[in-house]
Amino acid sequence: MNRLFPILAPCALALLSLPALAAGPMTRFEFELETAHIASTFTHARAVCDALTSNTRDICVEEARAVQSIAHAELAFRRSGHLSDAAAIPVVRAEAGYAVARERCDEQTGADKARCLAAARSAQAGALAEAKAAAAAAGSVAQTPVDARREAEYQRAVAKCEAMASDTRSHCLTAARKKAGKT
Repeated sequence: MNRLFPILAPCALALLSLPALAAGPMTRFEFELETAHIASTFTHARAVCDALTSNTRDICVEEARAVQSIAHAELAFRRSGHLSDAAAIPVVRAEAGYAVARERCDEQTGADKARCLAAARSAQAGALAEAKAAAAAAGSVAQTPVDARREAEYQRAVAKCEAMASDTRSHCLTAARKKAGKT
């Protein structure tokens, strides 16, 4: 996988170098140009991935899709400027990160794979909770960063508990609720 980083890094940097917060609305021409740039970058990354084999290729393709979906979400925000599109970016990042992590877990088997998938789900749940908290904070001033962090920690703990056996799971969920103040 270390061989892929030098190949995919320039593609990712090219997409991420696009200004995320443009000053004004985009023209139709600019939007189509950026869409074509995203498509060509994905096509190039996909061609690089096709030279690989087995799960390494699957991981490479999933990473290329992740970069593409994040770039499309950022482009949608830059085009519209709506807060709902801005709130969608962290969600897309979380989903894309989960898809890549899930693909990486395919290399493992048995209990190692189960732990890997549980960790991926936990990371996704935490990222989604943080995105939801950030969107709520943008919509209202009532939620503090401490509340957002506590909610994100609670979501991570719940995701971690879900991977446990039934008896242990109930104790884990009770402890997580108590720690988060959700009695």
